Amino acid sequence: MRNKCKMMTVVITIFMMITALVGCGTSSKSVKGESFDGGNIEVFVPEGWKAFHGPDTFDDYEEGYDPNIVNIGKGVELEVELFSKPMVNIHYSGDKSLIMPTKEIYEDGKDLEDIKTGDYTWKGFTGVSIGYPIAILFTEFDDKQIQVSITLENGDSKISLEDEDVLAILEGIKIK
Repeated sequence: MRNKCKMMTVVITIFMMITALVGCGTSSKSVKGESFDGGNIEVFVPEGWKAFHGPDTFDDYEEGYDPNIVNIGKGVELEVELFSKPMVNIHYSGDKSLIMPTKEIYEDGKDLEDIKTGDYTWKGFTGVSIGYPIAILFTEFDDKQIQVSITLENGDSKISLEDEDVLAILEGIKIK
């Protein structure tokens, strides 16, 4: 009887350890939100954030917006609010070349360790741009590139690269 109790205790302990390990993983999976169709890219937008199409600065696109750019702001309702809140700007190279970002043009530029989310490994750095802390991330594949500029602090709001929402956005970038 005593051996059965010990065996049962061992089995329950192993079961609990396996259950705990299975529960671990990418925390971004638990973030609620919805997809936003940016044209050539689709992005995940967490609850409390809002996405906007990128501006068609040179009237190059029939859609009236750049299908390779999406801007996502935390706590915004109107596009103009993107400049007063933390923001994520996603830019896909599409059929054009993007200039490789460099930390030397930013104040206090520091390299980041690679960030792995979903299908991508992001390289990048942090710095300060016009007084605002930022992170610049980029990934390359099939002669294409995705660049992500993140305004980490703006107004009285802050985000970080460890935030579940930010990781979910990075993981949720899909090229069409």
